Amino acid sequence: MLDDYLSWDTPWELYFHALIFIPIIQRLIFLGEPALKAIQIHGHHLRWIFERLREIPRGYSIAAKFTVGLLVPATIAILRFIIFEPEDGVVEFFDLTLTPPNWEQTPPWQIWLMILFFVGHTYLDWRRVWDTRNLAVKLISVDVQKYRPMVDRMLQMGDWLKNSRDKGNEALPHERVAKFVGFFAGKVVDTTNTVVDKVMEMPNNYAGRWMVVNVAFGMAFHLMPIAFMFFLTTTYEWNL
Repeated sequence: MLDDYLSWDTPWELYFHALIFIPIIQRLIFLGEPALKAIQIHGHHLRWIFERLREIPRGYSIAAKFTVGLLVPATIAILRFIIFEPEDGVVEFFDLTLTPPNWEQTPPWQIWLMILFFVGHTYLDWRRVWDTRNLAVKLISVDVQKYRPMVDRMLQMGDWLKNSRDKGNEALPHERVAKFVGFFAGKVVDTTNTVVDKVMEMPNNYAGRWMVVNVAFGMAFHLMPIAFMFFLTTTYEWNL
């Protein structure tokens, strides 16, 4: 079994038996340590964060966008191992059947093109991974323990204001103090909701742009080598 993966009779097998693992290795090296550190430092805050998302305007929407932005490229990366894996020297993709050339049939210009492509592709992918690492390091540096009491107090204040507003709405005409407190609490709640909603527009827009960019670039980076291998397989008879 291991010998089959160490035998690279064709460029296609070289990619699927070796080069396909380069992005995984890069992520394990550069993102593994920040991920473990994040779990170690902030793991016990995850339940609290999830519970607070429903109380923050667009909280679930922002979380969903980041989740989609992470899962879609990862899913495409996993599917590469299943859909395009060569079997018995033949690649079947829907109704298309390809027989990749062996190394003797591969012209020198394709070998040089392969080297340039995978060096460039690996470097660009490393840049993306490094940018993700820098963002992760910044997020990890946020002291959640420091902000938890402040966030809890603000949310408790919001609940108290909403309760006072409801009591004011239900107060009888002669209960003027209760009506005034309820009216004032309602105005504060409305103003607070407007301010918080405006504040959350920026992270919500950022999450949306990040999701689109990460999905687009992630799919491109994972599918580009496949398209490149298809190109090499269909053009190895060219004489350049």
